[in-house]
Amino acid sequence: MTETLIKVRFELHPSDWHGHGSENLWASQISGTEWRNFQIMNSPFFARGISYLDIVEASPTENNAVFKFEKIVERRGHSTYMLIMLMNEHRIGAYWNMLEAMGCSYESMNIDLSVGPRLLYSVDVPSSADICEVYEILERGKRDKVWIFQEGYAHLPAST
Repeated sequence: MTETLIKVRFELHPSDWHGHGSENLWASQISGTEWRNFQIMNSPFFARGISYLDIVEASPTENNAVFKFEKIVERRGHSTYMLIMLMNEHRIGAYWNMLEAMGCSYESMNIDLSVGPRLLYSVDVPSSADICEVYEILERGKRDKVWIFQEGYAHLPAST
């Protein structure tokens, strides 16, 4: 039996750099919640404050396959960063290998911006990765002009 995925719509401000009014993320229903709670199943490209595997509450819309984000119910320890790069940037692989070795994964898309076409990564950082080390690599890539990036959500470990 295959799991039915729905989409959770996150409202965005269309005047932000990406120009989108919303972003839909794939999600699976949390059983026993009467179609209110869902687990996010991919990383966002534009929506901030949400990450892969987070549990959210969402309300139905006129489309049975799309629900409107209401609130975060539970964080699952993942972090998200969005990277923008030139399409032909030859150093991406070397930098990405360091992130991948720490357990990071990504989804990618091409995006047309006012400065021209760019490659966009939505990077998922699992809770097992050292978030400070990941951030240092992201900063190094920015300093070396491999990419620019923004934080979507950073799950910081609890202080002991």
